Amino acid sequence: MTEVYIYETGQKAEIPSSWDEMSPRQVLETFRLYEAVMLKGGTLLEFNVRVLYMLLGLKPSRRMMRKLRRNGFRRERFSENVYTLCDSCLGFLFENEDTGDGVKFAYTSVVNSLPEVRGLIFGHPLIGPADLLQDLSFGEFRHAATALNAFFRSRNVQDLDECIAHLYRRRSRKPNRCGRYVADVDSVSFEKDVRRVSRMKSWQKNYIMTWFAACLNYLQNDTVVIDGESINMSLMFSGDGASSSAETSFTWNDLLVQIARDQTVGNIERVDQEPLFSVFSLMWTNYKENKRHERDSKTKQGK
Repeated sequence: MTEVYIYETGQKAEIPSSWDEMSPRQVLETFRLYEAVMLKGGTLLEFNVRVLYMLLGLKPSRRMMRKLRRNGFRRERFSENVYTLCDSCLGFLFENEDTGDGVKFAYTSVVNSLPEVRGLIFGHPLIGPADLLQDLSFGEFRHAATALNAFFRSRNVQDLDECIAHLYRRRSRKPNRCGRYVADVDSVSFEKDVRRVSRMKSWQKNYIMTWFAACLNYLQNDTVVIDGESINMSLMFSGDGASSSAETSFTWNDLLVQIARDQTVGNIERVDQEPLFSVFSLMWTNYKENKRHERDSKTKQGK
């Protein structure tokens, strides 16, 4: 946290210095504010001012915002204290490098700040995955990742809606194999699920897309603890062509076929029903066995 002094009130306040230090409400409000400002033709500075005031628990007056917008938010007409705070405290929000697609949130948190979405089904919310996708089935994860990769290539919103439709499901009275109280994906009614998701607010879709991409990146490059064992995911994906989104989707499908072929769990349909982290645990076991065989082979060759 970054501690600041508010001259107007004479009080001290703390501002989050990373996405992980923000509350779920603050995270979602940041995404909502970004869309609201950009749709009105605002600037990043105006967005930063609104986020700064939100994090401080203050509300900028309409007169102040009209004046700043009229002056174009130029630094020479702007409060030096507020400009400095925005510049020094909110740098973590965006990526530093220009990728050619404009500014992007440097979002890395795997905590789901939007666990459910209301208003799409009368009286019933759509339930999202747990933090780091821990309660997803392998099939839900695989299809969502493939749809997200398709969206990144095509920029077709229909692909993003399909991705979200696999992640956010209607509530069910009975838990599935992953312990999640949501309805299974049904190929017959899936088009209806996609149409329902299409009615989500665009800032909600943007958040889900950004969070899911952060989870994908984490699951390919960081360490995950499953049943008390630390699994280095980067070791399993290094050298497997997981550097681009298109290649990553192939990796998940290839993994599905490989596990089904080994008959460790069952056929393809049965593997898709397995909890995602159970599949990762199986992958780790196979990885260690392969490494052990490699060492044994080198030892025999050395003799």
